[in-house]
Amino acid sequence: MTLVRAWSVDSAGPIGVVAEGWEGVRGAELLRAQLPKEDLVVVADHAFAPYAKRRPDQIVQRVQDLAVGLLDEGAKALLLASGFASFEARPETEGITLRGLECGLRAALAEAQGRPVVAVFSSAEVKPMVLAKTIRTLRGGGSVTLIERGEDTVTELLARLRGHAPEVAVLLLLTPSAYADTEAVRAEAGTLVVIDALEAATDFLIHDIRRHQLLAHHGERSGRITAYATRGGTTGSSREPLSTASVAALQRRR
Repeated sequence: MTLVRAWSVDSAGPIGVVAEGWEGVRGAELLRAQLPKEDLVVVADHAFAPYAKRRPDQIVQRVQDLAVGLLDEGAKALLLASGFASFEARPETEGITLRGLECGLRAALAEAQGRPVVAVFSSAEVKPMVLAKTIRTLRGGGSVTLIERGEDTVTELLARLRGHAPEVAVLLLLTPSAYADTEAVRAEAGTLVVIDALEAATDFLIHDIRRHQLLAHHGERSGRITAYATRGGTTGSSREPLSTASVAALQRRR
């Protein structure tokens, strides 16, 4: 494990996003929508993805290395857009604002106020046992039913979750395969409250940035989004910039 150390924070620095694939670009888009003057740096870990095929210790070290790389380049805050990074391999970043998909659970439980929550996830993106442990440790508790996202349509998914939890009040789309079609789910959900974990994570992170007075002051200049993909196989973490076409291709993978 990389030695834990503290980083100095400069409000002019970018916000870093760590992801396995397209979800990092979406996280940057969500941040940009609310913070148009912030510079954003996305690292999509193509060389090591999917994390589900790696040992837990490898994932922990990998996410730590990616986070340290962003912080060494001046990142002032980090968004974890990957399920494994959020729940099983959170980097140790003393003094740095850090948020991940766990914010979706917090937001869903707060919205439900004791009523049932259904969380949709993929075991290829986070282990059920890890999620269950996270749910137990969250202050306030609440009833959360975990449902794995399959190949079903949005209509079939909603029918299935109501069969599992007829009194469900809040539907949480917790991992990338679940929130790939958030707007379609919301369009068919009726009165059911739908929470997108990545949206929740960006909202929590933006709140933290404002609370710590870390908003950038670039005058009239709009912020820049720079996206990279890792290369070098399973042992390398070198990066290459993604072209506009490559970013667009990532977005289409949802």
